Amino acid sequence: MQLGEVLLSAYANEDPFFEVDGVPFLAWTWPQAEALNAATEPYVRARLERQGLTLLYMVHWDAQGFYAKTEIRSLADLRGTRFRAYNTVTARMAELMGATPVTVQAAEVSQAFATNVIQSMFTSAQTGVNVTAWDFTRYWYNVGGMRTRNAVFANARALAALDPPSRAALLAAAATAATRGKAMAQAAEVAMADRLRSQGMQLPPPGEAMMAELKAIGETQTAEWVQRAGPEGVEMLARYRAAAQ
Repeated sequence: MQLGEVLLSAYANEDPFFEVDGVPFLAWTWPQAEALNAATEPYVRARLERQGLTLLYMVHWDAQGFYAKTEIRSLADLRGTRFRAYNTVTARMAELMGATPVTVQAAEVSQAFATNVIQSMFTSAQTGVNVTAWDFTRYWYNVGGMRTRNAVFANARALAALDPPSRAALLAAAATAATRGKAMAQAAEVAMADRLRSQGMQLPPPGEAMMAELKAIGETQTAEWVQRAGPEGVEMLARYRAAAQ
C-alpha cells in the first residue's frame, strides 16, 4: 500500500504515543491541541519511520461531548450505564466514571441505542450528525474532552521512488492539507453543533462540578499514560506543558 490514513488513537496497542491525543482533558482546547501536536509529532514520526512509513500530516477532530437521552448533571448520572467506547482510552474513561464500556462501531450506534446495547456515548458533534443522533438521544454536552488526530502517511519506499519534483509537490500538498484540515475541523465544531440544535437536540453547557470530575479523571489517565510511555513520555509531557502554559 502506498498511502494510508488512520485514527491514531485506535492503535494504542502498538505504542502509547499513538493514543496520547485521546487522553481525556490533557489537551481539550485548540491551543492545547496544537501544542500537544507539536510536542508529539517527532515521536509519532519516528515510530512510523520504524515501520517503513513517512508521516505526511495530521489533522484533529473537533471537540468531544456526551450524548444521552436524559440530562447529565454530574458523572453520577452516567454511573451504571452502558457507555459506547471506541478505543482503550475511552473504555478506561468509562470505567473511571463507573459506567460499563461497550465497543460499538460508528455505523452500529443507532441500532445499539435502539436495542439498549448502549445508553450513552462520548463523541464529536460531527459524528453525532453522521449517525443522526437526534433519533435516539436528546442531549449533547460539549466538554471539549480531547481532539484526537487522523494521520495520513506514505510508504517510505514509494515516496523515495518518486522523482524530486513529484515528491516536493506531494509534500507541499500535505502541508496545505494540514492547514486546510485544521480550518475545516474548527468550522465543523460550530456548524455540526448548530445542526444538532436544528434537529431539536438540547446542548446545555456542562456544569462546573461535572467538569471538575472529568478533569480529575483526565489527571488519572495522564498519569497512567506516562507510566506506559516511559522516559520519552515524561520528556514529551514536560515539553508539552511548557509550551501550553
